[in-house]
Amino acid sequence: MHKYEKGNQWTGSPFSIGNYSGKSNLQRSQQFLRPMNKFLDTLLRATLSRRFYVTRWTDRYLAWLEQELGRKTRFAESELNGERLWSNVRQTVEDLLYSEFRRGALVGSKPEQGYFARCDRSTMTQNDLDNGRLICLVGVAPLRPAEFVIFRIGQWTKKPDP
Repeated sequence: MHKYEKGNQWTGSPFSIGNYSGKSNLQRSQQFLRPMNKFLDTLLRATLSRRFYVTRWTDRYLAWLEQELGRKTRFAESELNGERLWSNVRQTVEDLLYSEFRRGALVGSKPEQGYFARCDRSTMTQNDLDNGRLICLVGVAPLRPAEFVIFRIGQWTKKPDP
């Protein structure tokens, strides 16, 4: 019998620290890391839920904004597609986006950093004009994520009489 054995029980080796108490190295390391794992798990859950919340908020906000812009530009259905209508639609869109910027929903220290609206000949093709489609290009930079999200809103306009 070796001097570190007592019968069939292992009592330790010259290289072990403290009492062995019948646990494997893996069990001891898990016991040591358990508080740290719990902390990291809590931190990870908080980060993921925040990211999910921010993404969900942004999606809802953009859906609301797109719906609101569509509702506010519905007046274009009764007007002829032309420069005057494009200017009115652009002004309506910019008014809504400016109020959102002032409310703090868009980033930047200037309105130009938080949003843009373009409604002119560059956003529509000749086919769009002939078929009575009005297309406005809108870009917004919501607080989270702080990058531009660009979408198009379209309305049918009154076709000119032949």
